[in-house]
Amino acid sequence: MTDSDSRKILVVDDSATMRMLISMTIKKSLPGIVVTEAVNGQDAVEKLKKDDIDLIITDINMPEMDGTQLVKWVRESFNKDLPIIIVTTEGEEKEIEEGKMLGANAYITKPVKGQELKETIQGLLS
Repeated sequence: MTDSDSRKILVVDDSATMRMLISMTIKKSLPGIVVTEAVNGQDAVEKLKKDDIDLIITDINMPEMDGTQLVKWVRESFNKDLPIIIVTTEGEEKEIEEGKMLGANAYITKPVKGQELKETIQGLLS
């Protein structure tokens, strides 16, 4: 992956701190990637309709439209092949299973580790 790729990643989380942490980790470990942020699934849908996004990283528990609803919408109504990473808090087995059934590509557990995030993104974008 080179700087000229200028891939775009959408980070969806209702926590401003979590969005900032994930965005900074991506920008530091994968230079050249453009990061867009959304505060919930509904905000993500609006951004997906306006911009070409190469990968989504989404939290599960959010107001208005949660991560599993977002995955379902992307798979059924938007783009069945768009890579999606779900970020979960440990112990959300039910949500992980639901996300897998709906078509999420990968799962990362909080606290997010930079190397794991980088490798997961690289694997899905290659």
